[in-house]
Amino acid sequence: MSDLLASPWLPTIAMLLLALGARLLSGTWLAPGPFGLLTWTTYLVIPLTLAPEYQVPALGPWIILLLVLSIALGAQLGARPTTATREAALPDLARYKRMLQLSLFQTLLGSIGAVYWAARALSEHGLDVSAPGMLMLGHILSVERYAGETPPFLARILVMWLFPAALLSGIAFRVLKTRKERFLCFVVLIPTVFLSLMQASRANTLIVVALGLSGYLSMRAATTQSAQRLITRRGLAAVALSVLAALAFFFVVDALRSHDQNKEIELGTDWDRAKYFSLGYLAVFSHWANLPEGPSSWHFGLGTYTFGGVLDSVGLRARLVGVYAEYVTLGDGESNIYTAFRGLIEDFSLPGAALFCIVLGLLAGRAYKLTVEGRTVWVAGLAGYYVFLVWSPIISVFVYNSLILAIATGVFMLKRKGAARSTPHLQNCRFREA
Repeated sequence: MSDLLASPWLPTIAMLLLALGARLLSGTWLAPGPFGLLTWTTYLVIPLTLAPEYQVPALGPWIILLLVLSIALGAQLGARPTTATREAALPDLARYKRMLQLSLFQTLLGSIGAVYWAARALSEHGLDVSAPGMLMLGHILSVERYAGETPPFLARILVMWLFPAALLSGIAFRVLKTRKERFLCFVVLIPTVFLSLMQASRANTLIVVALGLSGYLSMRAATTQSAQRLITRRGLAAVALSVLAALAFFFVVDALRSHDQNKEIELGTDWDRAKYFSLGYLAVFSHWANLPEGPSSWHFGLGTYTFGGVLDSVGLRARLVGVYAEYVTLGDGESNIYTAFRGLIEDFSLPGAALFCIVLGLLAGRAYKLTVEGRTVWVAGLAGYYVFLVWSPIISVFVYNSLILAIATGVFMLKRKGAARSTPHLQNCRFREA
């Protein structure tokens, strides 16, 4: 019995059962409660299954269960049943075409910023505008980033628009129907991948993908009246291709980070490193949860780890690169990825983190309720909730100011007044424009 209680599989199974129960209550996986429980059931099952050699004390998953359940409870309260229906005007297709146009313009700004940054870095380090010169930038800029050096101001101002472009593209992708328009929704990936390769950093591309996915899911919630399967054959195929692309991307970025100017670039497949980088978060958080200075201690960081970018911008606290300096050994490597939940506990203590999660759930539930009632301005807020959950194995996504900018831009575009038009191909998407 004691072995069973000490197993991380017990809270994992409990979360799965709660996810299924929440799904039955809400009727859809896209409701904030079921979505949060299902997302973290997946994030628990994958490392426990694929990395059983990583020691995961049960306390870590139990704490995660407490916080995710707090979100789900808050969401259930915030999304109370309503008698409202979607008997209003169909969506204005022209609005989402304008949204795509703005996304492409923002992508252009980001592209200019990336090219300017690359040209300036090549000049400063005496490198040629050539393939070898570009390959060297990954190692150089990676070292500079961890040394605390910041990109040129103009580059930062321009590059940050890639993130709103990703969210707008994800929202528009759900509504737009032509192949050309849907293809254009993916254009933002081109400068983003270039930027990631130039910096030898994965975060930019991964966050852009998470934002686009969150925008799509939130718009799907707004335009779907009947319950639909969240997992389909096409979706599973997309996940499989995404995993393969992510692995290739990981190995390329790793090769650029370690590239020496006097050697040819060598592409390797360090599977152990890929494993602890992508699956180590649960073991690392659980290790911290069992330390004396972990959740049992009093913490009050006042948002340092959850909203670090905002505090850094107003001059209250400097945001650290990598956030956590302590590493946990996993096999032959080490990791300092502690999930967003450590940040919440560090900022508000464990009881405060649970309260924060209840409030987060209330807001997400409210956003979902108004979204499905047809108030599309809340789609951006719901996307913010989705991206927080998707990114939560890493850190709080709101530590990045560009994410807050993305949501604000989405609200602005969805709030703009426009003449509602009836569009035949959106017959099943009856909802009121904001």
